[in-house]
Amino acid sequence: MGIQDRDYYREGPSFLDRMGQQGATVWLVALTVGIFFGQALTAGPPARAEGDNPILRSPLVTYGAFDQAKVLEGEVWRLLTPLLLHSGIMHLFGNMLVLFFTASRLEERYGSRELVLLYLASGLVSSLIYMLAQVAGIADTARAVGASGAVFGVLIVYAFHYPRQQVLLFFVIPMPVWLLATLWVGFDALSATGELVNPNAPRGRTAYFAHLGGALFGLVYYQLELNLSAVFVRSKRARARPRLRVIPAPVREEREPEPVGAPVHAPPPAAPSKPADEQLEAKVDAVLEKVSKLGQESLTAEEREILFKASELYKKRRK
Repeated sequence: MGIQDRDYYREGPSFLDRMGQQGATVWLVALTVGIFFGQALTAGPPARAEGDNPILRSPLVTYGAFDQAKVLEGEVWRLLTPLLLHSGIMHLFGNMLVLFFTASRLEERYGSRELVLLYLASGLVSSLIYMLAQVAGIADTARAVGASGAVFGVLIVYAFHYPRQQVLLFFVIPMPVWLLATLWVGFDALSATGELVNPNAPRGRTAYFAHLGGALFGLVYYQLELNLSAVFVRSKRARARPRLRVIPAPVREEREPEPVGAPVHAPPPAAPSKPADEQLEAKVDAVLEKVSKLGQESLTAEEREILFKASELYKKRRK
C-alpha cells in the first residue's frame, strides 16, 4: 500500500464541498455582501453635493432598486432585487447581523427551503405595501434599497418562537428579543403615523411602510402557521402519490346474545402504553428513515417539529 492510500495522507473536502455544507442563511448573507462590494466597485464618481451617495449611482442600483414607476411599467423584478442592495456599510451591517442571528435558528426549525421562501415573501410583501403607500400618496416616491423589510419579517417570526432570547441593543443594553422587536416596530409605526398626520413635513430616507409590511407578513406567517414550501414546491413523492379508493368496511356478523347468568368474559388487558420518550424515539426513527430515502426537503412541518423536539430533549439529557 502506497503512502497516498493512507488515511492521514488523503485530501480533505474541497472548498466547494465545504461551502455546499453551509446553510441557506450563510449563502443569503454572503450573496448580499458580495453584491454590495459590486456596488462599491461600480459606484459613481465622488459625491458632487451634500447628501449625494456614490454607492446609489451604481448600475446595479439603477437596474435593481425599487422604483414605483418602473414596477408599474412592468419591471416587476424590482420588488425583490432591492433585498440585495444597500445604501452603505452600516445599512448592510445592521441588516445582515439581524438576519444571521435570527435566520440561523429558524433554518434549523423550518429547513433551508422554507427559510429562503419566508425571507423572499417578507421582502415581496414589504415592497408591495410600500408601493401601495406611495400610490396612496402617504409615502415618498423615491427609490428604495435594502433588505430591512425581509429582515423584519424573519425577526418577527423569531420573536414569536423565542421571545425570551436575550439580545444586546447597540451591543450594550440587554433585553429580550420580543421587546427589541416591539420597539423597532413601534418606532416605525410612529414615524409612519407622523408622515400621515403631517404629509407636508420633510420626510426621512427610511421606508417605514416597507418595514411595517415585512413585520405584518411575519405576524401572519406565524399566526396562520403557513407552509410556503407546500404551496410553491411539490415533492416528487406527492406527485407520484396514487389516487385514494374508498373500500367498504366488512359486514360484521351478528352474535347471539349470551344466556342470562353466563360468565362475563373480561376483555383482554390493553397493552401498556409506551413512555413518552420511547414514542418520540420511534417517531424520530421514522422521520430519519424518510430523510435517508427522500431527503430533508421532503419533510413536513410536523416532522421537522419532531426532530426539533428530539434535539431539545437530547440537549437536556447531556446537561
